[in-house]
Amino acid sequence: MAYIKMLIKKHLLPIALFLSVVLQNFGKDKSSTSYDWTTDHMQFGVRWQPFAGRPQNNLYDSNRPVLSKHSSYAQFWINWAAAEPRENNTNYQVAMSAYLKAIDQAVNLCASRGIKAEFVMWHCPAWASESGKAGPWRPKAGKYAEFVTRLARHFKGRVGAYQPYHEVNMQSMINDADIDFVMSEIFLQGAQAIRAVYAEKPAKSVIISTSGTSPCEPCGVLKGLKGGGAVAVDDYYNRLIANKPLMAVVDALNLNVADHANGYGKMDGKIIPNVWAQYDLARSKLDKAGYYSKKIMSSESWIVWDNSRNNHDVNKDGKKDERDAFDKSVTIIGKMLERGLNTINLPWSDNSSPWSMGLTKRHDYNGRIKKLNPSIVIPARGGGPDIVTAKVALGGSDKSLYFHRKIRKEENDFSVKNFIDPSDPNHLHYYVWRWYSQIAGGSDEAIRHAIAGEVGNDINISGLGFTGKEKYKIASYTRTKSKFTVLVYSGGADGSSSMKVTIPSTIQDGKVYNNASSLKDFRGEGFVDGDTYQARFVTKNISRNNGKDLA
Repeated sequence: MAYIKMLIKKHLLPIALFLSVVLQNFGKDKSSTSYDWTTDHMQFGVRWQPFAGRPQNNLYDSNRPVLSKHSSYAQFWINWAAAEPRENNTNYQVAMSAYLKAIDQAVNLCASRGIKAEFVMWHCPAWASESGKAGPWRPKAGKYAEFVTRLARHFKGRVGAYQPYHEVNMQSMINDADIDFVMSEIFLQGAQAIRAVYAEKPAKSVIISTSGTSPCEPCGVLKGLKGGGAVAVDDYYNRLIANKPLMAVVDALNLNVADHANGYGKMDGKIIPNVWAQYDLARSKLDKAGYYSKKIMSSESWIVWDNSRNNHDVNKDGKKDERDAFDKSVTIIGKMLERGLNTINLPWSDNSSPWSMGLTKRHDYNGRIKKLNPSIVIPARGGGPDIVTAKVALGGSDKSLYFHRKIRKEENDFSVKNFIDPSDPNHLHYYVWRWYSQIAGGSDEAIRHAIAGEVGNDINISGLGFTGKEKYKIASYTRTKSKFTVLVYSGGADGSSSMKVTIPSTIQDGKVYNNASSLKDFRGEGFVDGDTYQARFVTKNISRNNGKDLA
């Protein structure tokens, strides 16, 4: 096996080093970026919730760099109660709801830009629930499979992945149901229904997973699960993995990637002390059961940036602010990608959620908010639409936007005082997310390459330049550009030492990725003896004051 060795001799950066290495064979470029999404592919992007009745707003958001330039996929939440509020809304050709029209527009915008789409379903309309209530209620037998059949048939070819439910470990997410109902009616029958549609001619590939789990330790758990909190999550994974018919139709399990409780996704502190421990927990259970081909995918993900109770002073400077979000992003994204999580997403922008977690600030895209309340709008650096400095609950269309209610105290409003750099259109942790996005962001086809610590398939780094309490190394191969990308974070770099980075020159047989169970065989792709390539090394730090590159 051949290796590519790179010596990075000098990096004039104090405190921390963000290193990106790009090796490209320009003679093997492909003209098309169209590809079938498999679980060996890496996807890096956002959770995007488009606005009903505001196509101009959605178009504006789709053109922001966070989506159009740096994302390879967008995750959409599909609230069944909003998508089909009345039974006649099941006829998408005649009576598609405004909510689903917004999703439809956003998916089309993604498809036109080569961005993949994933759906996460949740809740139930009153007409389809056993209780007769809309929201987190158990659906009538067979109704959920009918719903996802309609959804899959309408979005086939434009949506490449589905998660049948959301935070299903909590009873409050699907009242009157238990784990057996969820596994049978939602996961198994739902997955079978989606696969049946995608198998119809012309057949299309599709990835189906299960549901992420809420990191809430004291919340009431789904009936049928043992214990509570992390104990119930542990049992949830056990129940799924023991269900052979279910495991035969899903490609992956899921977890939330979040900064909950301690800034790093803590539940009980023992079984799940942080989110990467939850990844290790699920991965070890799959491996023990022999399910090396089954992956783990990201569900709801968030990192809070304001001074609310949901944020955490992880850097111990006595404040809860955007610098904490910056540091949490370095750690959480680094640990998850390095371990092997192939999908990462964070909320695209500020909205009216009680949790302030947008990568970017809300923009006054058409000037309407400034007319309604000029005191909460400030100019953006570099021009463009103004920045909205408070949470707003908007109603109406593009032309008739209005504040349909006030932000309540428990919704944790923020102000311009919470912004580290007020005129910046983005939040500080966006710049960490953007740096990591180099591993797979954009419309090109990127697959997982070597994994840190995997024998025969490692990213080997030697030298005193790779140092500090936090160190991460991640690699991908972009098939469209015949390009290897290696990202290295060295938290203790002081500008005085070098490092050597070594990766396999071709895609190797991996334990979890790129092996005999892969839907498509990428092994052997890369650089062979005699190939010429260009190497580009970028070393920098990122300012914790304004996100600017420090080179």
